[in-house]
Amino acid sequence: MITRENILNLAQQEHDVCLSIYLPTHVKGEEVQQDPIRLKNLLSEAKDQLKEHEVSDQKIEELLDQPRDLLDKPLFWQHNDKGLALFISEDSFDYYRIPHSFKERVMVDDHFLITPLVPMISLEGTFCILALSQKKMRLLKCTRADVEEIEFEEAPDSLEEFLKYDVNEKNLQHHAGQGANAQAIFHGQGGSRDTDTQEVVNYLKTVENEVTSVLRKRNDPLILAGVNEAIAEYRKVNSYSRLLDQAVTGNPDPKSNNEIKDEGWEIIQSYFLQDMYNDIKRFGDLSGSDKQSDNLTQIVEAAYYGKIESLFVPIGEHSWGWFDTERDTVHHSKEPKNGEHDLINMAAIKTLTQSGNVYALDKEDMPNGSSIAAIFRYA
Repeated sequence: MITRENILNLAQQEHDVCLSIYLPTHVKGEEVQQDPIRLKNLLSEAKDQLKEHEVSDQKIEELLDQPRDLLDKPLFWQHNDKGLALFISEDSFDYYRIPHSFKERVMVDDHFLITPLVPMISLEGTFCILALSQKKMRLLKCTRADVEEIEFEEAPDSLEEFLKYDVNEKNLQHHAGQGANAQAIFHGQGGSRDTDTQEVVNYLKTVENEVTSVLRKRNDPLILAGVNEAIAEYRKVNSYSRLLDQAVTGNPDPKSNNEIKDEGWEIIQSYFLQDMYNDIKRFGDLSGSDKQSDNLTQIVEAAYYGKIESLFVPIGEHSWGWFDTERDTVHHSKEPKNGEHDLINMAAIKTLTQSGNVYALDKEDMPNGSSIAAIFRYA
């Protein structure tokens, strides 16, 4: 799983030759067998581009040696995600499996192509899911790709275990009639509402105390998973401020941790993208002012001087040219024939490495429908 730190590290690298290769891959099915063939074709394209950049034949073979090794490793291709990104220089060879798809792309330059990775920055982060069950409470620490169960240290992880702690005979009599109502709360299966629910409420309070204690240290957003009755009861006792309004509904008992994580991810995506949505609105609010622009030339120059606070780039788009730092002039070209760079990629690199925000959007979602847009730190 690639992180913001990985992307920033790639953005900071400069070498005589940086080779970036992007390949959409397949998680399962017959098409998995075609993925190494596609990579082989892209490596051939990379060889041609390296020759155009006047890289020696010996150096080309050295650069492509490790990537070619992947072609003969069947096990490597059995663990794919939606995309594969390879970064090759004289000093290093790195690859990352990416949980979103992108267009095939090969680029040779003195820096790496990082714009296809930008969506991962906005969607990086951890979140937690509490699966509400009378049989087995589960607190899950999740990312887009991974899930790990956080063990309770003090709170019992089942209603049955909780009830064992109560030795008061009068309460034990209540326990005998508890089953139907516990099912009503945790599984949504009818049950008498006349039965005393206090023990169930006490159980949820005990769990909530530990969950809140854990999450206040982590500061992760929390999603509840369970039937509506259990979710409603837990919300009554909750004191954690980052509990989300949306929940994963349905009995969690038959679901694996990964299945619950995937359902939670569908909810959390919008939460992680909230900063981007806020900046899109702010870009519109600044319309007509000197603190925003959708002019590529102006934005590239601003990026080189650390002026950009937030940059919006279109997914899969590029624009060739170069920036003359001596004359503060941006030159544009139709093709990358004379050492020109992808100006959109360069603007993203300069913005990221100078602590700015970079967001990647589909072309139709770009502010003003533009090819690039930015909010400046100052006018």
